[in-house]
Amino acid sequence: MSRVLLVDDDTAALEIRKRIVERAGHQVRIAADVEAARQAYREFHPEVVVLDLRIPEAGDGLALIREFHPTRLIVLCGLSSDLERRPERDLVHAVLEKPARAEALLRILTPDF
Repeated sequence: MSRVLLVDDDTAALEIRKRIVERAGHQVRIAADVEAARQAYREFHPEVVVLDLRIPEAGDGLALIREFHPTRLIVLCGLSSDLERRPERDLVHAVLEKPARAEALLRILTPDF
């Protein structure tokens, strides 16, 4: 399974997502802000990053997309227009609209799910 970094400023959603992804067999680290995400990325060397685009602003998520590329990126967003027509859209593997269903996320993370 993969090393997955989950990034979201909604700590309740982050904890739930962590449990779901761990149950699927992945190693998981979490980060609730931009600096924690950068530190976890450097230390954990994730194979996949699941990133809330607005952490707390869309500009923060866009910056992390640029920094974490070419790592496989899955972006969660409430407003898909935040990523449309942005050059960063071409850097991400998948976009899931919030609220993202656990099954949809696991299908992307675990192809055999």
